[in-house]
Amino acid sequence: MKITECRICFYACVIGAVFGSQDALGYLGSFEEQDGYRVPMNGQILSAYVAGDAQYYLNNNSANGYTGVVPLGAYPNSLGDGTNGPDVTRYNAGQFGSNNSGPGGAAADIADGTGLWQTLSGGRLYEDATAPYYFGSQYDRNQIVAYRNTMPHSGSQTLNLMASDQSLSYVYHMDSRDFGGLAPGNTAGLQVQMSFWVKPSDWDDPDTGNMLGLSLLDAANQPVFEVGYTGDNFLQYRMAGGEWQTTAYQMGTLGWSQITVALDTLHNTASLGISAFNDGSSLLGISSSVLSNQSLGLISGEITGLQWDLRGGTLDNGAVSYIQSFDDFSFAITSVTPVPEPGCVMLLILAAALLHAPRRRV
Repeated sequence: MKITECRICFYACVIGAVFGSQDALGYLGSFEEQDGYRVPMNGQILSAYVAGDAQYYLNNNSANGYTGVVPLGAYPNSLGDGTNGPDVTRYNAGQFGSNNSGPGGAAADIADGTGLWQTLSGGRLYEDATAPYYFGSQYDRNQIVAYRNTMPHSGSQTLNLMASDQSLSYVYHMDSRDFGGLAPGNTAGLQVQMSFWVKPSDWDDPDTGNMLGLSLLDAANQPVFEVGYTGDNFLQYRMAGGEWQTTAYQMGTLGWSQITVALDTLHNTASLGISAFNDGSSLLGISSSVLSNQSLGLISGEITGLQWDLRGGTLDNGAVSYIQSFDDFSFAITSVTPVPEPGCVMLLILAAALLHAPRRRV
């Protein structure tokens, strides 16, 4: 090891001993109105009326005004769905509301995919192809929306994914609000912990293959680590470039399970834990460690986004890709201590001695 590197290690240890770790807490949100997610309540929108709802669609004609028949999740519409908000790519989802130091304000019309949420394939792009006229039923949606849930994990709203006609892929770009004021581009060399609650669907239980994947992305939008589950709700994970690994942890569909992922972007490792809801006992299971400091096999760098991939269309054994529900995302950003090289051991000892040495009286 070079002398310069040892000196860096020495000073890092001294600084770490004096100031300790610096934590920042933030969250993607609970998908409430104050988190920036728009849902009707009793047939009414809680936030300000959004002009142009029926014009979100790529092939719509503004001359139609609000008369075009659009998917049930859109408001205003002539179909009267009072539980689904618009697709998250069609308004400024996650960018208004006052929770977690948000800017306040209300939902606003934006060009499709120009906010924090973007559609990569399927979903909104698929349904936009025939807009503004939509002839499907409530079971033929392809979307990610905030939803007024009768059994949320907390609050009154959840994030619901549906891919009835074909698979969908969406990206959510994190911002400093998610990380408690820390810009996502500054997460390199830190530990990023993500925790969320999920209630899978039982409509897809006959399909035992991977059903959903949630990837943590780096600044180049490349997956660093992916967590997901099968159609019959067994927890899975996947390293970048690898195959899905199915665990023995099965999540119930009658209650909420908690999944926690921790990425150490300094040492390039991943940890994974779960508390799985048991439908038989109607109880949440104890927190279990699935992975602990597993090598990622790559240099992870900063964590800047999430990618949601949900299989849809014709599934195995007649299964249907129905509602997958998520709630209460939270993030914790924590500093980590570098592992010293053997040549730095004496400098570490010296650093500790200097910090604890008695001061000389004048």
